[in-house]
Amino acid sequence: MLRKKVKGDEFFNMDDTKWDAMIKEATDKGHLSNMKECEDILEDMLHWDKLLPDEIKQKVEAKFNELGDMCEKGELEPEQAYELFKEFEDKMVAECTELMEAEVPKKVELDDPPGEGPVLRWESRIVFAPGGDAWHPKNRKVKLSVTVKELGLSRHAFRRLREAVGERYNAGKDELTMTSERFKHREENRKDCLRTLYAIIKEAMKADGLAENARNAYVEGRLKANPQFVERLKRKTEKLRVAA
Repeated sequence: MLRKKVKGDEFFNMDDTKWDAMIKEATDKGHLSNMKECEDILEDMLHWDKLLPDEIKQKVEAKFNELGDMCEKGELEPEQAYELFKEFEDKMVAECTELMEAEVPKKVELDDPPGEGPVLRWESRIVFAPGGDAWHPKNRKVKLSVTVKELGLSRHAFRRLREAVGERYNAGKDELTMTSERFKHREENRKDCLRTLYAIIKEAMKADGLAENARNAYVEGRLKANPQFVERLKRKTEKLRVAA
């Protein structure tokens, strides 16, 4: 009786007619457009027990046999056994969920998480020389590209950078490119590109200080050319200081 009730569930008593009907319903409603994907999901539904961990399978099988024996001995009515088995199934689902969550690797927090700051794009080549492990000089060359807008430079720093790098800056792509093959090993040339990029940014940012100095010098020159205004400004400043 218990076996009949379990198998009477539409998802456990699948035949070709129900299979085709479920595929048609899923594709007609737009839930799935790939027939292979739909068939794989239905296959998992049909053989759901194969997806369970061995530990859960053993518990379910043991409980099923236990309730079946109790029904045969007359200790339980089939309806009671069915309800008990359904409750046990719910507990197993919860336990299986906990096991699956425990297997998911925890997210590691990095000091410098990906996605923040400018994106550095690297290019290199691999040339296989005769002999397999033979070193080839073209393997050491490294190319670094970066979008200048992502560097977060001011207007003055951007102009200074553009003048400093010359043709290495592509205005159409807003891209700064540099290469290095000074060293024998590729990793050393990668570091060399980074050092060059940092030096260019540092030099470009000097423009902010130069612009500030030029602005201050201009204001100072205008004030010196108008002593009457400077005198009025001093008197007003003194009044405000006394009032405070």
